[in-house]
Amino acid sequence: MSLRQSTLGFIGLGRMGQHMAANLFAARPNDAYVVCDASPDAAAAFARRFSAEHPAASIHVAQSPAELAARSSTIISMLPSTPHVEQVYLSPGGIHDLLATLSAADAQRTLIIDSTTLDVQASRRVSQRIQTTGALFVDAPVSGGVTGAKAGTLSFLVGGSSAAFTASSPVLEAMGRRIIHCGEAGAGLAAKICNNLVLGVQQVVVAEAMLLGQRVGLDPRVLASVINSSTGACWASSENNPVKGALLNKTTPADRDYEGGFATALMSKDMGLAQRLAEETQTPIPLGEAAQSVYKEMAESDAENRELRSAMSSKPNVLIFGGVNTYSRHLAAYLVPESGESPVQNLRIVDKFSVYPPTTYLGAVFPRILKKPNVEYKQANLTVPATVSSVFDPPPNQEPYSYIFDFTGEIRYDRPDLVQVGQTLLVSRLIAQEAANRKVKAYVRIQLPWYDSPDKGLRDEKDHQKTNGVIGTWWHETLRSLAAIKDLNLVILRIGIGYGPYLNISQITTAVVIGRVYKFLEQEMKFLWSPNSPVHTVHLDDIARAAWSCATWIAPLGREEANIIAGEQIWFANDKSKLKGIDGVIDPSLTPIAPFFNLVDDSELTQQSLGTAIGEVFGIKTGFHGFVQATMAKMNMKDLVEDVNEEHVAAWNQILMASNPQIPNTPLSAYMDSHMFSKPGVAYSNAKIKRILGFTLLHPRFTPDEIRAVIDAFKEEGTWPNA
Repeated sequence: MSLRQSTLGFIGLGRMGQHMAANLFAARPNDAYVVCDASPDAAAAFARRFSAEHPAASIHVAQSPAELAARSSTIISMLPSTPHVEQVYLSPGGIHDLLATLSAADAQRTLIIDSTTLDVQASRRVSQRIQTTGALFVDAPVSGGVTGAKAGTLSFLVGGSSAAFTASSPVLEAMGRRIIHCGEAGAGLAAKICNNLVLGVQQVVVAEAMLLGQRVGLDPRVLASVINSSTGACWASSENNPVKGALLNKTTPADRDYEGGFATALMSKDMGLAQRLAEETQTPIPLGEAAQSVYKEMAESDAENRELRSAMSSKPNVLIFGGVNTYSRHLAAYLVPESGESPVQNLRIVDKFSVYPPTTYLGAVFPRILKKPNVEYKQANLTVPATVSSVFDPPPNQEPYSYIFDFTGEIRYDRPDLVQVGQTLLVSRLIAQEAANRKVKAYVRIQLPWYDSPDKGLRDEKDHQKTNGVIGTWWHETLRSLAAIKDLNLVILRIGIGYGPYLNISQITTAVVIGRVYKFLEQEMKFLWSPNSPVHTVHLDDIARAAWSCATWIAPLGREEANIIAGEQIWFANDKSKLKGIDGVIDPSLTPIAPFFNLVDDSELTQQSLGTAIGEVFGIKTGFHGFVQATMAKMNMKDLVEDVNEEHVAAWNQILMASNPQIPNTPLSAYMDSHMFSKPGVAYSNAKIKRILGFTLLHPRFTPDEIRAVIDAFKEEGTWPNA
């Protein structure tokens, strides 16, 4: 038997971890032990204490998680939050990389138990990656707090396969009393988050009830006795009552002058995880949100949590470039939500538009996000290299920007080559090169669907599609240019046709407006081309979530490993003669590789199903022009565009003026540019992003209710007619 096979490794020796490790090691006297902590002094101090109590013990202090993994067949981690887990397990040179170097037999004999309370999707990503090496992995968050960790009475809520649960149970039994198998990977965390949601709300309510009782003259001991023997009984009152002396024959944190235990900031973090899980599953938790606001305020003002906040400052600083008139403002609202925990420290948004006063439509939510203290907006000319460099400089006393989201690019279809080169290719390359120079951890490029797809079948990321017009050619050439930049941690996210509240520049939004026009005209709304022509869609919420998932996926991996996992050849699709004299383009014979994901919903929407949904919302008939009419339209496209727009725009203006009150200004238009008259073709497979990132759609289907939600948002801000 090798030394590694009989060795226990423990990572994270904080308030919980130090007691868990001590109990585990003491219960396994025949094993060797390895410990590791972000603070080497803390790990060394633990080793000294344990050796003093157990002179025969063999304990080693590892200088890195990888060293610990090289020495340990069983690894337990207890870390502060999601970024720490991803760093320990998935960063270059981390535990995953170490396991990948082991023999198949050694890897398969490795058991990993992560007891951190973190984001469910992030844990599933870690589990999936670790299991590719052959190792077993369980998420096993705990219940019982520091008191339970000291006493060895914790409850472990375990997520993982039956084999992994069976292997982990003897280890967990050395640290706790109850071991509950909750289901597959992530299930333990989901159960823990739900449990902590209950606890978090209870603790606030118990504190309020005890305060109320005292102010009306009740003895705290009497009130606590009543609660604990009645229908209000709960752990927050019977074991953790916040009033000193309220519990007879029990010592609570209040009786110890509120000595630190489970930090308020950690409770705030857990409540934030519950809110994020609720948002992902569209589950309302109003009491949880109210309780979270209490914990957040307490944590921010609690001097005892300064050290913890410092440890958790690994939340990245984020830069978003471009897209304020399309998708980036929704990403900003996701990263710095109006309620709930933000996954970022600070956010800076940079674009050519002014927001004070606005020179483009901003929607109802984005202006409120801009008022957040950790959000900054800069109006800038991104064609100037010095300007691009300067916006990467963080404000004083802040960490560098480490996650970059690139939404830049000219989106008007009729712009010529020179405009596309200057506003799309060169701008994006300037930003990307600066990001590479500054060694950012993640660079996500949003690619719009400027490609042709057939009426049948789905296109995956490997398919070398024909680009759509001048705009498609140069947007795609931009991808090739970025993929060729050395040391750029690039992920390409190619999206379908976006839709959602407050998105005014969208084929879907325009189609909905025109549906309202045909209701007014009392006519059938007819589409050109084939009913089966694909128009695959994706909701704004899912664009934001997927962009963030791409960033958090590549950050701990780095480009080289990300290419191995998800890299695709970025094919040449341009005219070689157009490349002469243009900086930033690469040789047509080269095929750079970059991680590439499609993002569409599961609807596989076609023109026919889009028309059916619009027809249901407005109570109108929808249909299609025949082949002959479509062919004639193609031959006389300019005249057709002018005639149709004249009718649509005039009717829309009448509708706006008939609204009560009238709507003299709206970002919504019934005008269709010539591109919207061309044959549609957006048909992508979303299997890869689901498989590799574990991504789940919040809006899996395009339905009439989704259209109604878009209309309701515009109505609420007064830009959609109410008559």
